[in-house]
Amino acid sequence: MGLILAFLFCLPGMARADCSNLVADVSRGNEQAEVKAFYYAWGEGCAWKEWSASELLERILRSEEEGIDPSTFDTRSIRDKLRRSSSDPDIRDLLLTRIAISYARAMQSGRVDLASTGQDIALPRRNSRIGAQLAEALKEGSLAEWLASLPPSTPEYKRLKQALAFYKDLASRVSWPSLGLEPGRRSVKPGEVSPSMPAIRERLLLLGDLHARSGGHTLNPETVSAVIRFQFRHGLERDGIVGPKTLAALNVSPAERAEAIALNMERYRIMFHAMPATRVEVNAAGATAALYENGVQVFGMRTIVGKPSTPTPVLSSFINKIILNPPWVIPRSIYVGEIAPAMERDPDYLAKHDMFWEGGQLVQRPGPKNSLGRLKFEFASPFAVYLHDTNAPSLFARDNRFLSHGCIRLEKPLELAAQLLGPSGGTKEEIEAAIAEGETKRFELSRSMPVVVAYWTAFASSDGVFHFRDDIYGRDAALAALLRGESPPSQAAGSCGS
Repeated sequence: MGLILAFLFCLPGMARADCSNLVADVSRGNEQAEVKAFYYAWGEGCAWKEWSASELLERILRSEEEGIDPSTFDTRSIRDKLRRSSSDPDIRDLLLTRIAISYARAMQSGRVDLASTGQDIALPRRNSRIGAQLAEALKEGSLAEWLASLPPSTPEYKRLKQALAFYKDLASRVSWPSLGLEPGRRSVKPGEVSPSMPAIRERLLLLGDLHARSGGHTLNPETVSAVIRFQFRHGLERDGIVGPKTLAALNVSPAERAEAIALNMERYRIMFHAMPATRVEVNAAGATAALYENGVQVFGMRTIVGKPSTPTPVLSSFINKIILNPPWVIPRSIYVGEIAPAMERDPDYLAKHDMFWEGGQLVQRPGPKNSLGRLKFEFASPFAVYLHDTNAPSLFARDNRFLSHGCIRLEKPLELAAQLLGPSGGTKEEIEAAIAEGETKRFELSRSMPVVVAYWTAFASSDGVFHFRDDIYGRDAALAALLRGESPPSQAAGSCGS
């Protein structure tokens, strides 16, 4: 970095250039809209001086802290490009402006269009004022402060950043050989002995799940607690047994974990503008949901989300209606794929499941057999998905809850309904009493509640504990491909009717 900055300070003509033709040339050219907006806001003359160019490149070289390789912004060739353009102040100024806008866009809203990773993503576009903001920062001499303010400043993003630093540091300090058990052995249970335990214990210590070495070759109580903590953080069954899945997760290297965190930081930057501080947020990768008020989690719950073949989409919308005792209008895909074959096996299938035909649509009556349960939370989206109760609550006890056709089944629908309806809408008990009447009732929310269905495979919970989840829908892989300039395979969203 020092060589680049020294070079910038001795660029011939940097201070005396006037860029008298630049604004007119940019307005007539094919430059991107933000570049034109910048020069329109800037006015006449060169925008970039030695100090501002130095601050820009210094910030770019720190982009590793945000999970982005500085070479993304062509840092290796910046010096050569600036040297070649040193005799042409217009080109040099335009080059620095393009680099600054590219960096700002990456920090404010991501480097790619997330929707291009699949057909199952619908997010609003962000209205950008990067060009005008950059011009203002240069005029006020506050470029460094403006550049530093671009990434999200939420606790969730800061925890991602801290975790990235931890795993990158770990990757630089230690080797990560594959752990295994004795030939023919599949697991080590609490109290059992294995010569592999010292290496397993050392790994748990490095990852922060264990705090002291003890136990020798025995899976002792302290290590069992550490294994359970590790399993909890990685979405595994919390049984304290070192089995194939736990070993596989322990063998994922810190470098791979850092890459996953960087992808989630990219996804966070892309989605941040669609995530207001007060919202209902679903994490499809973790099969969980939470209600946030002013950035603070009020309560959370388990969910059941789409199967890998019928993924729950990524979206941002507003919950505007709650339906008690909802009927279920069954989509054709479910009828053709599941119900029609069941009817061939059992002619009484429809009657047994309270289903009937109405106007050419298959409908399931409200009641204890209804797949939507007792409550449905409606919001607009390009996908036929929503939040709802379930008639099979026992499934929430599972660790693997990727079971639906794309909709999100809620573990605590009554609690969420009471929160969204507010005091005038009734308590949990009053809503339950209204449901018991059996009549379908529709309640319009007095204030629409933002809902975000996201996909976080690396995240920190509200207590600061860092978690990883499997890339169950392949969205991390698709995003990584897009960032490499490749075309990821497209995947349609699941659908569960209306």
